[in-house]
Amino acid sequence: MRTLLIGGSHQAYFAANAIREIDPEGKLIMIEFTSEKVEVLSKTFPFAEVILQEINEVESYIKGNASILDAVISATESDSLNLRYCKAARESAVPLVISILNNPLNQEIFLKEGITYIINPHSIIPIELSEILGGSANILYRSPKNNVLVASIKISDERLLLELKRTLDQSSDVSAVFVSQAGEITSSLNEADLGGRLYLIGSERSIDKMLKVARKVVRR
Repeated sequence: MRTLLIGGSHQAYFAANAIREIDPEGKLIMIEFTSEKVEVLSKTFPFAEVILQEINEVESYIKGNASILDAVISATESDSLNLRYCKAARESAVPLVISILNNPLNQEIFLKEGITYIINPHSIIPIELSEILGGSANILYRSPKNNVLVASIKISDERLLLELKRTLDQSSDVSAVFVSQAGEITSSLNEADLGGRLYLIGSERSIDKMLKVARKVVRR
């Protein structure tokens, strides 16, 4: 796989290492805008080809090389630049166009421009806090490429446990494990007790339905 990673932000460093781990035999090309950063990136990521480009030349580079690129990932420190480069890649028919956001409030702007693969590093904050602080229901992960969801629900009420058992019995597209307050893990809800958490993986439609049930019971 031939991947173009644009920018030398903190996010880009994590992205470069992830790309290397995912596709060690692939070709990684990195673009930066200053000779100093190009030198640093070349030493930090010796497996990558690091190119110096002017900010306003990147779109031309993308368009000129689109036919040999499998993915473009824009991870600069400016969301306006990320949007520009992603639009150029999308218009050039690069198969995968991905942006790593700096400001999560800009996500809707990217979506309106047709950029569907958007990574928001800040989205982990409410997820982690909800798990640590014992939130009633929490979406842990939503797959960007299909309709798979991972979620957790705190079993705080006997009615909720009974309702979730009933819903799971009727769902063929959801799997579940229960973790007790003591940390014991079981796949049988018959062994579930109050205070633990139910972890679900399956179709977005079915799990969304179960989350609505959980929130409705908690509000009663």
